[in-house]
Amino acid sequence: MISAPPPEDEDQRLQALEDLDILDTLEEQAYDDLTRLAAHICDTPIALVSLVDQKRQWFKSHHGLEARETPREYAFCSHAILGDGVFVVEDADNDERFTDNPLVTGEPHVKFYAGFPLSVGDARKVGTLCIIDNHARKLSEVQKQALEALSRQVISQLELRLKIKQLTLNDKAKDDFVSSVSHELRTPLTAIGGSLALLSSMLSDRNSVDVTKMLDVAQRNNERLLALVNDILDAAKMSSGKFEIHPETVNIAALINEAAVLNIPYVERCDCKLEVQIDDGCDDINVYADTQRLIQVICNLVSNAAKFSDKAYPIILKLHKENDNVCMSVINHGAGITEEQKAHLFDRFTTTKTSANLQLPGTGLGLSICKSIIDSHNGIIAFDNAEDNTTRFYFCLPIMH
Repeated sequence: MISAPPPEDEDQRLQALEDLDILDTLEEQAYDDLTRLAAHICDTPIALVSLVDQKRQWFKSHHGLEARETPREYAFCSHAILGDGVFVVEDADNDERFTDNPLVTGEPHVKFYAGFPLSVGDARKVGTLCIIDNHARKLSEVQKQALEALSRQVISQLELRLKIKQLTLNDKAKDDFVSSVSHELRTPLTAIGGSLALLSSMLSDRNSVDVTKMLDVAQRNNERLLALVNDILDAAKMSSGKFEIHPETVNIAALINEAAVLNIPYVERCDCKLEVQIDDGCDDINVYADTQRLIQVICNLVSNAAKFSDKAYPIILKLHKENDNVCMSVINHGAGITEEQKAHLFDRFTTTKTSANLQLPGTGLGLSICKSIIDSHNGIIAFDNAEDNTTRFYFCLPIMH
C-alpha cells in the first residue's frame, strides 16, 4: 500500500475545511440525494461525500456504507484530492497503491473507485464525491460526466454553507456593534436627562420664560434620543437571540393602572386624555409575565395612540376577558390605519405618518418590539379599525389558573 502524500497547500486546505464547520454534523437530505443519484447513475452500491481531515476521511453522506469515517492513510480520496479531474481506480487488486489496503482486503472490499475533488474557497480541495464497487469495472464517459456534474452540486452546497456562515457572523458582528454603541450612548443620555431635570428644578420665577422653554425642548429631545437608543438596543438583542424575559405572577389590572399613571405626562403633552376601563371580574386575574416588558408594550401602544388621536376623544385603556385569555386594548379616535399600512405595521422601521403630531415622530421599532415581547409570552397582538374612526390595538395573554 502507498499512502497519498499531503497536498502542497495542506495547511490552507485544512483551514478551508475548518471554515466549513461541517465535520461530525448530522446527515442532510441535500447531500444524501446527490450520493443516491451518483450511485444510481453509475450503478454502484456505494457513493460518498468524503471530506479529508488531517487524520481521517469523514463521510458527510454515506449511501450504501455504514461507516462514517476511515483513517486518512487508507483513503482513496487522499489520492483523488491531489488532482483536478476524476480519479479512477478500475481494479484495486492490480494497483500497487491499493493492493494490500485494509479497505480492499477487508470491508467494504473496494475494487473499483472513482472520485471527483470538491474545491471550495480559493480552490482548496476538501474532499470528493466518490463512487465505490466491490468488483473491478470501468466508468463510461456518460457516467464520468454525471459524476462531475453531481460533484458541482455538492460544491454548491458547500459554498452555500460558507455564505450562510459568513452572513451569520456578519449579523452577529452588527448586533454586537449596535448593542455596544447603544450601551455607550444610553449612559451619557441618562446623565444629561438628570442634569436637565435638576436644572429645571433650580429655576426661579425670575428666570426667563425663554430659558424654561429651551430646557423643556432639551428634555424632550433627550427623552426621544434615549427612547431611540433603548429601542435599537432591544431590537439588537432580539435579532441576536439575547432578549430575555423574567416572568412572575402579575395582577394584570394593577399593572394596567400602573402603566396608565406612567403615561399621563406624555398623553397630556399631546393634549389628550387617558381613561382606564376594567371589566367586572378582571380585578383578580393574574398572568405569568415580565412586568416591565408588559409595561413597555402598554406604554408604546398608548404613546402611538396619543400621537395620532383626535383630541376631542379620550384614549381608552381597556381590560376584558375572552375565554381563557385576558385582553388589554388601547382605543383611540383618529385617521385610522390604511390597507397599505396594515401588512407591514409590525415590521421593523415601519412608521405611520399623518399630519397629526409630526413633532413627535417614532423610531419605527416600537410595534416590532411589542410583537416580539408578546410572542415571547405565548400571547397575540393585533389591531382593528372601526367605522367610527376608532383604532384598537390589543394583546391577549393566557390567564393563570
